Amino acid sequence: MKKFLLIPFLLFLAQLAFAGDNLLSLQESISIALENNPSIDIAREKIREAQTEREKARSNFLPRIYTLSSYTRLDKKKTMDINLPTIPGYPPMPTPVLSDDEIYDYNLSLSQPLFTGGKLISLYNLQKENLAANRHNFEKVKNDLIFAVKEAYFKVLEAERLRKVAQEALNQTGAHLKLLKDLFAEGMVAEVEVLRAKVALANANRQLINVENRLKFSRAYFNNLLNRDLGKEVRLKDVPGFENDTGDLSGYIKEAYKNRPEIKEMQNRLRMAEEKVRIARASFFPQVALTGSWDKKKGAEIPIDKWKESWSAVISVSIDIWDWGENKNELEKAKSQMKQIKSSFSLLKNQVELEVRQAYLNLLSAKERIKVQKEAVKEAEKNFKDTSARFKEGMATNTDVLDARTLLTRAEMDYYRALYGYQIAKAGLERAVGGSATSQKGEKR
Repeated sequence: MKKFLLIPFLLFLAQLAFAGDNLLSLQESISIALENNPSIDIAREKIREAQTEREKARSNFLPRIYTLSSYTRLDKKKTMDINLPTIPGYPPMPTPVLSDDEIYDYNLSLSQPLFTGGKLISLYNLQKENLAANRHNFEKVKNDLIFAVKEAYFKVLEAERLRKVAQEALNQTGAHLKLLKDLFAEGMVAEVEVLRAKVALANANRQLINVENRLKFSRAYFNNLLNRDLGKEVRLKDVPGFENDTGDLSGYIKEAYKNRPEIKEMQNRLRMAEEKVRIARASFFPQVALTGSWDKKKGAEIPIDKWKESWSAVISVSIDIWDWGENKNELEKAKSQMKQIKSSFSLLKNQVELEVRQAYLNLLSAKERIKVQKEAVKEAEKNFKDTSARFKEGMATNTDVLDARTLLTRAEMDYYRALYGYQIAKAGLERAVGGSATSQKGEKR
């Protein structure tokens, strides 16, 4: 008999262990999001697009070979009209044929730029910087997604804790209502006290419903970031508490200037603007090119029944003498765009520093809130316990008990909001510095 009782117990333990293994960790969640989220695919394809543009710019340095073949059908052969007197005893002279009614032409050409005023080099450098900018944009998209996953992860954990608090409040309020009903049946309390407890129970139930709805949405949003079915079950591992060491603000700012992909991308955009200025300036220089051509025709020239080959080599020089200011205006436009990017770069650096400062202050504030709310929970628990005991002894009112339970619920919920708010603030600081902020502790480098 003992063996039969042991088997279900072992199966139950195995199910618990299996369920524990199915819990999703924060790092696993990030890995899934980086693998499946469409925003990563979009950013990756932008890199591939930039790579093709760079290779396209590289091809401009090489000779371009192209061919053109044609077949022409005329309504009749082209002849030369010659009015000569007829010599008696001799046949009339044949009319000379200048071209056949069918003309075949095969052409092979080659062109090679020799001098472009630096335009081709600048075009290549432009696309090289564009590729680097898209790679840094890819890192930005990754950082934004990682932060979004962390935020959603902690929001789910927070909502789960809040649901437990709301459920416990509902259970305790229900137990208190049952006690009041028993006391009312014995004539020890007035009916109004029972009604007041019923209202409190309804409020606790409404609060539980709101928290459960928030939990459902948090899980759906989490699944959306991981590109999973929105209704898929979400079971997450909890994370450790908070660290007392928040690091040094000035160190974080230096790290942000060094690591933020937005700053690196803007540096690439600025160099791209400089290359655009060089490209516009190249239009004032002569453009020198070598062109070679080989041609094979039949039917276009005498003799019309034989193929004729020819070739040519040309070095051409072209320069704009007067274009009504088009090149000048294009240069001024490129210079204006460069100035705009420089100003945007300055704004970006200020924005980055503001984000770091805000994230750092959020972290400090969240850490202090945890300490305050932890103490508040202790006081609220003691107050509820003492009030409940005094109520049973007739030394406290029903309203005192309900107020104490409400105060405890609020304190517990505020504590968990502060606890997971700290984790979100820490993730925000990591994103603001462009890396793992908590591992660096704001070290000055």
